[in-house]
Amino acid sequence: MVPRTHPLPAMQVVHLLVNHDCPFSRPAKQAENVRVTHLCHRGAEAILEVHAPDAKTLGRLLAEYRAIDGEALYEEQDRTAALVRFDACACCRTGRVIPTIEGLGYLYLPPSAYGADGESYEFLAEEARLDPHLRERLPEGVMVERAGTQPLRSLEFEGGFLVPVGVLFEGLTARQRLALISAILRGYYRIPRKVTTEELATTLNISRPAFEALLRKAENKLIAALFPYLTLGSAVGPTNEAAGSPP
Repeated sequence: MVPRTHPLPAMQVVHLLVNHDCPFSRPAKQAENVRVTHLCHRGAEAILEVHAPDAKTLGRLLAEYRAIDGEALYEEQDRTAALVRFDACACCRTGRVIPTIEGLGYLYLPPSAYGADGESYEFLAEEARLDPHLRERLPEGVMVERAGTQPLRSLEFEGGFLVPVGVLFEGLTARQRLALISAILRGYYRIPRKVTTEELATTLNISRPAFEALLRKAENKLIAALFPYLTLGSAVGPTNEAAGSPP
C-alpha cells in the first residue's frame, strides 16, 4: 500500500515595522541616520550595536543607554559606533512584541533593527496560520506601521545559523574580549591588515607581547567553542586530523 501524503504547509517570512514606547529603540527614533541592531538571549541578555553619524550623536545615545543600565562594551576609534550590553532584554521581559507574536505561532528571526521610522522584525510562519487580526492581538500602544510577507522559496537559514553568544564568550575574560573586539573592528583580520598589534596594544595601555597573549588566548577559546558548529551540515567530522594530529 502506498502511504498517503499530505501537502506541506506553505511557509513565509513576515516583515513587520512597528512603533511603541521601548527603552531600546527610543533613543534611535530621536535622531536621523542612526541604526541600532538588537540581539538578545531571550530575556537573559541583550546586545545593541549602535551606529551614529558623528561622535556627538553617539555620545548622546550612549548616555541614554547608560541611564537605563546599559554597559558600553566597545566604542570605535572615531566614536561613530559602539556595542552596548544589557543584563535583560526589555522586549522579552515586558512581552511587548517578540513574545506576543511568537505566542501566535510565529518564529522570531533575529536580529531586529531600530531606526527613526520604527522597529523592524522578521518572523517565520505557516501561511495557513497567518493571523489577519495581528494588529488587534498586539499589546496596547504597539502600532504596526507596515506589514508584508514573502514566500519561503529556498532554505537559507543554514548560512545564518545562530550560535549562542553566551557559549562563545563563556571562557573569555573581559580584557580578552576587548582585545578581540578591538582587533576585529580596527581591521587586524583584514587582508592586508589595517593595523598592527603594536598599535592595538597602545589603545589598551599595555605592551605588544601582553596584547598578543590576550589575543591568542581569546582566539584559542573562540575556536574551541566554535568547533562543534563548524562541523554542522558538512562531511567533516572529529577525525584525528581535525582534532589536531599531524597530517
